[in-house]
Amino acid sequence: MYYKLLLVLLIFSSFFCDAQNAVKKKTILFIGAHPDDETAISEVLTKYGRLGNKVFIIVATDGKGGTRVTKIPDGDSLGVLRRTESICGCKTLGIEPPIFFGIERLDTKIGTGNYFKEHQRFMDSLRVRIPLINPDIIITAGPDGDTHHSEHIVVGATVTELLLAEGWVERYPLYHFAWKKGVESVDPGSYMDEQYFNVKISYTDEDERKAIEALHCYVTQYTQEEFKEEEDRKLKDTTNTIYFRKFVVMKGLKNDFE
Repeated sequence: MYYKLLLVLLIFSSFFCDAQNAVKKKTILFIGAHPDDETAISEVLTKYGRLGNKVFIIVATDGKGGTRVTKIPDGDSLGVLRRTESICGCKTLGIEPPIFFGIERLDTKIGTGNYFKEHQRFMDSLRVRIPLINPDIIITAGPDGDTHHSEHIVVGATVTELLLAEGWVERYPLYHFAWKKGVESVDPGSYMDEQYFNVKISYTDEDERKAIEALHCYVTQYTQEEFKEEEDRKLKDTTNTIYFRKFVVMKGLKNDFE
């Protein structure tokens, strides 16, 4: 009788632990403008994937105008290559394959009228896809657009606009990644006052190694010298930490400004 009771307790304990672990798993959604935008926080994404969480990436555009480094002209051929690079990056990080929306651009380089149409198409696509993914956490760039890139800013603003429009602020918690002033980055002007940081995510050296490996998937976007510079920058920073700010809205009507 004692052994039977012990066996039942062990089975129950195992089941309870498994159930607890299952509850802790999250679905995380990163939303970026281009293939490779996730590299800004890929250490965090690969960490959560490694821990058994579902990590998705939405890529708004194909990045077919990203000719800064490559000799390949802008257009569909470059867009196909950049999609392939994004698939490689996500696979290396151990997260879900990227979801491509195929938006042409999210700035007025395509003309103001076309921009409005593409922005609306992006908004409509998010309105359908976010509930299907049903994320516990959404991550995107804040008002600085990470590097003050106009399409990054538009993506972050559109995600925020949608959550406010649909009443989804609490349903799908939104986090902007945040850099300390003086941290080496593509754009030194992209930073946030530390008093507004409210989430600190630490990652392992192995997560960092995966992030560096995934970065090398994007051969059309970085020179060999830039790969080396970015790798050195990451390895130099031994804090292994990325900060975030949660988007919060105060509810309740008042009859005047405070």
